[in-house]
Amino acid sequence: MEKIVQEVIDAVGGKENISSCTNCMTRLRLTLKNDSSANHAQVKSITGVFGIVEADDQFQIVFGPGKAQKASETLNKLVV
Repeated sequence: MEKIVQEVIDAVGGKENISSCTNCMTRLRLTLKNDSSANHAQVKSITGVFGIVEADDQFQIVFGPGKAQKASETLNKLVV
């Protein structure tokens, strides 16, 4: 999971561009400082990513059940 999360970090503009990270059942929910730094095509090409949703000032990456929580926990360890 750490390799995938590092790919996510790189694709959204680096850890300095991530303000917060949470998750729901199927999505990794990121608040980005600069939304335009996120490379949508790069995020969608990451293994295990089913899609992207942008809503309520969040950049949400769809991973599916169970994987979103693991991604969130791993990302928070790497970014904090």
